[in-house]
Amino acid sequence: MTTTPIRLGFIGASTGKSGPGSESWAVRAHVPFLKSSRNTSYTITAIQNSTRQSAENAASSLQLSDVKGFYDNPHDLAKDENVDVVAVSVNVPSHYDTVMPALNAGKDIFVEWPLGRNLKEAQEMTTLAKQKGVRTMVGLQARQNPSVVAAKRLVDDGSVGEILSTTMHGYGMIFGATTLKSFAYGFPIEAGANLLTIPFGHAVDAMCWVLGEMEYVSATLANRRPKFEVTDHAGEVMGEATKTAHDHVAVTGVLERSGGVVNLMYEGGMNPSGGPSFFWQINGTKGTLLLEGHMGHLQMFQPKISFAKVGEEIKEVEGVKKVDADFSYAVGEAWEAFAGKGDGTVTTFEDALTRHQMINAIYRSNESGERESYMRG
Repeated sequence: MTTTPIRLGFIGASTGKSGPGSESWAVRAHVPFLKSSRNTSYTITAIQNSTRQSAENAASSLQLSDVKGFYDNPHDLAKDENVDVVAVSVNVPSHYDTVMPALNAGKDIFVEWPLGRNLKEAQEMTTLAKQKGVRTMVGLQARQNPSVVAAKRLVDDGSVGEILSTTMHGYGMIFGATTLKSFAYGFPIEAGANLLTIPFGHAVDAMCWVLGEMEYVSATLANRRPKFEVTDHAGEVMGEATKTAHDHVAVTGVLERSGGVVNLMYEGGMNPSGGPSFFWQINGTKGTLLLEGHMGHLQMFQPKISFAKVGEEIKEVEGVKKVDADFSYAVGEAWEAFAGKGDGTVTTFEDALTRHQMINAIYRSNESGERESYMRG
């Protein structure tokens, strides 16, 4: 039986002009899955980049033969009758303006995380999506990381027991002593693309997916490197820049479901000791889970997962699929779930709104010095 493929219109499929690593996230993660044999559900039929020529060049360079629509603005792409789902994979400050035309056109939609620059934008998009009755998905694909999936299984089946505490410490790559100049759009805190929203946001979403939401948050944020050097993709220093976004995030709280104590810390750059840049430990009455990795972006890089029953030696969990830094794996699992296939999870606008509410509570707590709740508004 042959099924009609779901037709995707991609916003932000730039192939880059600055060498390896300058390609858009769509080209590095989404397109490899969509062109692979794993994909049996989708085809890309339209592309919108900054110019029509850029869209045509991307389709040619990536050998996307089904692309017939080439656009330079989101309004025209949203009107394309050969597009079932609009996929928005552009910088965070542009999300709202590219998402709203698709929603108004009644298209199903995928948007990278964060959903918007702030809670207000996220609320507006979520409300409109509900009014239009469209299906939504947000790129919080750390939930598809095989090590995170394994952690959830061991928590859910009772192997860890009652959760006593969890500690997470990560380094977010951005906002260390140097940062890529191409990330300049994230330097102002108003842009909503920073250490708190991106690496911390992905990781804390995975934590909450595994352990449940937090009853409250108590936060301290700091911008310890307001001035720093910017580099190109080859590592060459291009000058100095300033930022208002934070480069240190510290959050404590209590899990709603178990009462377990939560201690979270994210810092800019990489671990200066050369040790792991991601550490997540879950302590329970029956055992301890440990996830460790060399990168703090849980949505991109797979940490090793180990488990120890109380009184026993910790050992790597067997049977966990190894994907390491295959950016297309978790993204592909999410797309498969959106098509009603596989074992992945569809993270909706409503799920993303909860995470935006948490981030907003973290900002409030940092300003007030008080505990802040986010699950009740």
